[in-house]
Amino acid sequence: MNSQPTLYVKGSFNGWSLDTPMIKITNHTFEGTMCLSSDMHRFKISNFDGTPDWTFSNIDLKSAPCPLDTVFDLARAHDVSNDLLINVTKAGLFTITLDLSHQTPTLRLTRKNNAVIEDVDRAIFSSELTAKVNTVPNWQYTTRAVSPNELYRHLAIEDVLSYPFVFGDNVDGYYEGRTHAITNSGKYRHQKGWILGGFLSFVNGHANNKQQARKARLLPYGIEHDYSDSQSTDRLSVIQGQRLACLAIESASQTKLAILPELNIGKRNSTLQVIDGCLICEIDKQYIPAGSEQFVAISANQPIDINEEAGQSPLVDTLLSSSKDTLCLRLTSKKPTKELTVYLSFSTTRDEAIQTAKSAAQDHAFLHHKKHLYDFLTTKNYLWTNDLQYNRSVMWARLASRSFVNKEFGKGIWAGLPWFKDCWGRDTFIALSGTSLINGMLEEAKHIIENFAGMQMMDKASLNYGRIPNRVTSKTNIIYNTTDGTPWMVREIMEYLNYSGDTEFIHSIYPVVKRFIEGIEMNYLADDGLMTHRDPDTWMDAKIEGKLPWSARGPKANDIQALWFESLQSAITLASLVGDETNQQHWKDLANKVHRNFNTKYWDHDKQRLADCLQTGDVANYSSRPNQLMILTIPNQKKLVSNEVAQYMIKNCVDELLFPWGICSLSQNHEDFHPFHDNQNQYHKDAAYHNGTIWGWNAGFTVSALTRFKQQDFAYQFSKNLSDQILSQGHRGTMSENLNAYQLNPKKLIESGTFSQAWSVSEFARNAQQDYLGYKPLLTNDRIYLEPHIPTQWTKFDASVPLGRSNSIWIHYEDDGSKIIFSVTPTDPVDEIDLHLKLTLANDQALLCIASLSERLQIVINKNDSTYQCNRSGVTALKTHAESFDLLENLSFASPNDELKHMALERTNYMYNKIVALNLTDSQD
Repeated sequence: MNSQPTLYVKGSFNGWSLDTPMIKITNHTFEGTMCLSSDMHRFKISNFDGTPDWTFSNIDLKSAPCPLDTVFDLARAHDVSNDLLINVTKAGLFTITLDLSHQTPTLRLTRKNNAVIEDVDRAIFSSELTAKVNTVPNWQYTTRAVSPNELYRHLAIEDVLSYPFVFGDNVDGYYEGRTHAITNSGKYRHQKGWILGGFLSFVNGHANNKQQARKARLLPYGIEHDYSDSQSTDRLSVIQGQRLACLAIESASQTKLAILPELNIGKRNSTLQVIDGCLICEIDKQYIPAGSEQFVAISANQPIDINEEAGQSPLVDTLLSSSKDTLCLRLTSKKPTKELTVYLSFSTTRDEAIQTAKSAAQDHAFLHHKKHLYDFLTTKNYLWTNDLQYNRSVMWARLASRSFVNKEFGKGIWAGLPWFKDCWGRDTFIALSGTSLINGMLEEAKHIIENFAGMQMMDKASLNYGRIPNRVTSKTNIIYNTTDGTPWMVREIMEYLNYSGDTEFIHSIYPVVKRFIEGIEMNYLADDGLMTHRDPDTWMDAKIEGKLPWSARGPKANDIQALWFESLQSAITLASLVGDETNQQHWKDLANKVHRNFNTKYWDHDKQRLADCLQTGDVANYSSRPNQLMILTIPNQKKLVSNEVAQYMIKNCVDELLFPWGICSLSQNHEDFHPFHDNQNQYHKDAAYHNGTIWGWNAGFTVSALTRFKQQDFAYQFSKNLSDQILSQGHRGTMSENLNAYQLNPKKLIESGTFSQAWSVSEFARNAQQDYLGYKPLLTNDRIYLEPHIPTQWTKFDASVPLGRSNSIWIHYEDDGSKIIFSVTPTDPVDEIDLHLKLTLANDQALLCIASLSERLQIVINKNDSTYQCNRSGVTALKTHAESFDLLENLSFASPNDELKHMALERTNYMYNKIVALNLTDSQD
C-alpha cells in the first residue's frame, strides 16, 4: 500500500457513514473515539470508498466479538459477513486503536481513559402531568370495503407462543420485537441507536407479565398482549411519519393503570423537567452519538403521576433486566380509568420533541394512526376475495412494504432489515411498484425517482456516467457499482407516468433517461447492440472479499438485456412525447438490433432453452436460473421473445427451479448448487447466496410470468404457500430476504438473510393488482387495461385500484356457477379515459370491451354459451380468439432430490476454490 487515506469507523451506531474519522497518531497508528449506547454494535474500519485494501475487519469470514482491552488481529479484506461486534452494557466513550506497523493489522478497544464518564448525581424525580385533550373524533367510514372493526379482526395475527415482528416509522427508524417476552422484548431503533425498548403495564399496581400473557395479537396499528388475571390488554404502536411511539393499557374495569417504559438512558446522565404538559428528558450529549436524538418528550391522554423508581426494584429488575443506572419512570393515571395512553416522541431538538408529544396527546394521534391505516388498506388499493387467507396476506404485505419507506436521505425505500437499512438503487425501483404505485402513492414515487435522479453521475469521464447509485448508506457514502439499478429506474419512470398521467414530469425527467443511454453507448455497448457489464454487476452481485464474483454472469446477462431493451422502449416513448425525432429513430434502430441479436444468441433452438448469460466471446452459459423469467416480465411495452419461446422458458423454470416454497437461484442439477444458505461449515454463506438459495422477490416475477400465460391456478397455489410464510412464519406480517433451497418442513421453513425485505413483500403485493386483477394503466395514452387472471378459487371479490393522482376505480366480480358479473365503477367519472376490459370466455375465447370511464360498466356473461349482456350503450364489445398454451398444462412443483450429491457439501470450500482457480477478472470497486 502506498499513501495512507483517511480511515473511518463505520458501523450500526452511525449508519455506516463517514462521521467517525480516525486520527493519525503515528505513521502506523490511528485512533477513533465514539460514544456508544447500550447495545450490540457492528462495525468495520475502512477508507472513504470501502476498498478491500483499506477495509479492516474480522480475520475470519464471520462476525466476531471485539473484547475490551485486548489486542485483536484483523484482516485487510471486505466481506459483508465479517463485521466486528461490540457488546456495550453501559453507555460511554470508547476508543478504537488501529495498528498497521506489523504484517497483520491489530485493533484494541478501550473505554476512554479506561473508565466510564463520571456520572452526575441528582435527586429522585417525582412530578405530574396535566392533560389538555381534544374531543375524541367520530369518523364516518363511507368506503364500500369491510368495516374497520371487521377488517382489523380479520387481519389480527394471534398466537399463544412467542413470535417476532417489526414496524417502521417512515422517518429513519423501526421497532423490532418479540411477543411474550420482557427481557430484550424489542427496541425502537433510530438512525444511530435506540432509546425505547419494551415496556411494562400495571393494573392496580400489579405488573402484567408478558411471558404469561394469554395471547399476543399483531395488528396493523400495533402489538397487543392479553392478560387473563388482570383482564387487561396492553399495546405498543409506532406512529407513521413521526419519531413517535404510543404505549397503552386497557382494563375491563375502572382502576389505576400505569406504564413503565424501558429507556436506554442513564438516570444520572439525563435531566428531567415538566414543560407545557410534557415530561422532557434531555440526555447529556457526551453519552450519545453526534446527531442522534437527545430529547425524549412524554405526554398522556389524561392527568398522570410520574415517579422515578428509586434504586433497584426486584419486580422491575426481573421483568426489564434494568440496572440501577437505568432511568425508570412509572407513569400512573391519577384516577381510576379503563384506558391509559402514553406517547413518547424522540428528537434532536427540545421544541420539536415537546410539540410532537403534546399534539399527539391532544389530538389522539393513535386514533388518527388507526384511521390512516384503514384508509390506506381500503381506498385506492383494496382487494377482498372469498379467500380470507389471501386477503390477509396481501394486506400484510402492503403494510410491510410501507415499513421501508423513509426520508433518511431524502425520500427512499430501505432494502431490508436489519442490515440493509440503506437505499439501494436496484432494490428501490424493483420495490417501487408494489410499495408506492399500486397504492396510489404517486407523489411519493415521484419524489423517490427525483431523489435518485438527483444523484445521477454527471461526470462524462467516469465509467459510471449516467448511472444512479447502487447504494446510498449515508450522505457521504454513495457507490455506483451496478449495471441494473438505472434501467430499473427508467422502467419505473415509465410506469409512474402511466399510473399518474403526469405529463409535465416528462420534460424534466427526459434528460435523465437520455443521459443514461448516452452513458451506455459511451462505455458499455457492444457491437451487437447488447449491453455489457462486469461479472458481479447484476443483482447476483456477491463477491469474494469484494473482488471475485461468486456468480459470474458477465459480460452479457440475460436480465440485463431485458432491462436495456425496456429502457430503449421507454426512451422511444418519451422521445415521442417531447418531440425528439432524431433520438427516437436512433433508439428504435438500436432496440430492433437488441431484439434480433438477443433471440439469435441466447435461444438454443435444438434444446429449447435460453442462455442465462453470454460469457467472453459470446459463449452461451445455459445454467438454469430464474433470471430468464424476467425476460418475460421486465418488458412492459414490447415483447423480447415470442410466446412459443416463452412457454419453454416457463416450463424449464418450473420443472427445474420451482419448489412449493420458492424458486431456486440455481438448478439443483447444477454442479455449483448449494442446498443450504447460512451456518454451513463447508462453505461461506455467500457461496450459496445466488447459487441455489431462494429469494423471496423472485416469486413476484414468477407469478407474473405464470399468470400472463394463463397459469393463474398454478400461480395461485404458489401464492398461497407464500401467504403462509407471511402470516405464520418468521417475523409475522412480512417476508424474509432468503430461504434455504432444501427444506425439511414446509410449515417450519428455514429463513435466512434479512428478516424483512422490501422487494419480497412489495412483489407479493404487486402480484395481486397487476397480475391476478390484471390492472395496467396507460395514462400517457389516456387509457387503462384490465385483463384479470382470476384463480378458480375466487368466486367473488371487490377491489379498488388507483386512477391517476386522486381518483380510483371500484371493481366487482361474482361467479355463481351459471353466470359471471363483472362491473367497473369510477369513483369520479371521466370521459377522456378509455377502459380496455378483456374477460376470458370458454373454448379459447375472450370478450374485449372498450368504453369510457364516464359511468359504471357492468358485463354479465352466461357461462353455458358465453353470451353476454352490457348495461350501457356506446360500448365496443367483440369476441376474440384467446391463445392457448398447451405446453404449460398440468404444471407441478419440483422437489428436492435427495439422491443428488452436491459438490458444495462434498468438498469444503468447493465454490471458493473453483472461482479462485478460474482466474477471473478482479471486480474490486
